[in-house]
Amino acid sequence: MNKRPGAVVVGFVAKIPLAGMALYNLHYIVGLQELGYEVHYLERVDRSGECYDPEVDTMGDEARYGLRWLDACMGSLPGPAVPWTFIDLAGEVHGAGLKGLCQALDRADFVLTIAVPTWLDELERCPRRAFIDGDPLFTQAAMLDATGSTAATLARYPTLFTYWTRQGAADTTVPTAGRDWISTTPVVATALWDVAPPRPSAPITTVMNWSAWGEVDVDGRGYGQKSRVMEYLIDLPSLTSHELLLAVGGPAPKKRLLSRGWKLANPLSVTRTIGAYREFIVGSYADLGIAKHAYVASRSGWFSDRSLCYMASGRPVLHQDTGFTDWLPAGEGVLSFSTVQEVIDGLRELTMDYPRHALAARTLAETCFEARTVIGRMLDDAGFR
Repeated sequence: MNKRPGAVVVGFVAKIPLAGMALYNLHYIVGLQELGYEVHYLERVDRSGECYDPEVDTMGDEARYGLRWLDACMGSLPGPAVPWTFIDLAGEVHGAGLKGLCQALDRADFVLTIAVPTWLDELERCPRRAFIDGDPLFTQAAMLDATGSTAATLARYPTLFTYWTRQGAADTTVPTAGRDWISTTPVVATALWDVAPPRPSAPITTVMNWSAWGEVDVDGRGYGQKSRVMEYLIDLPSLTSHELLLAVGGPAPKKRLLSRGWKLANPLSVTRTIGAYREFIVGSYADLGIAKHAYVASRSGWFSDRSLCYMASGRPVLHQDTGFTDWLPAGEGVLSFSTVQEVIDGLRELTMDYPRHALAARTLAETCFEARTVIGRMLDDAGFR
């Protein structure tokens, strides 16, 4: 009997044990399972302060909460339970252990590392290694420092994927950092999402970090976070009758937002469990997809993995224009905006024919972002199958 092909996925489920971050990884795992792969999941703490504990709302080195969360996530998938290995800061190996990891690497067709540059010498056991850059411009900017950890780590990966979908466009300013990149998109496993009709009075929502870290400079030009974008959207609630609800983390000016008419949800409560995250999305009328300033200014073509969760739930998306309309048909289910007026116009369009846009959103999730389809194309592009 032929054995199923194998894959090792390297991610960040336990280090950031929140629903949105977990699903970022789980969608890839489910997609690989649907393609017939036997998946082994790997995670490693690379430096002090990487582990978040939502029970005390602090970053640290203790991973007990994250390990429980990881085990629950890997056992909750619709396919076979996924064996996992977690290496903590002290080097202690949890889950399947080092032996289980090495066995998985020896039989794996490839290693797929998601978003966070990670290296351990055992990965050399599998020569086909690929990294998925989900943070275009920021990843490449970090790689411009040839002596830095990002460049050194990604030098170990022969294949690099990126959500920088507009490579070669005259107006894109993402640097290549001296490497070849294969453009791809975020993915969603629609099997994890059910469609339910929204309440007519449901709010327009989004889940976001006000500013994950600072700006970066490339060729003398500064590229920033979502905080920059929110400055021009700050008065949006006064221009529409729709309720606008933010689940916003980071150093957000909450008093100022409330004074301008924004409603605020506790981001920790919304993302504490996958069930709560689904409930928040299903309780929304549409997603306001706010992009980092860097994605917009660099004309990267980036599209939000969080918006895909809304779309898979049959929720339309108003997504800030990063150039993604070059490759994604927008106008039904997904509407792009660059100005406040275009947000207002988009909301009016959704209200005029909501059922059509809701159906189109789910259809786009299935036809353009289905995990097994996108991953299959990635594997073919990389020569992994």
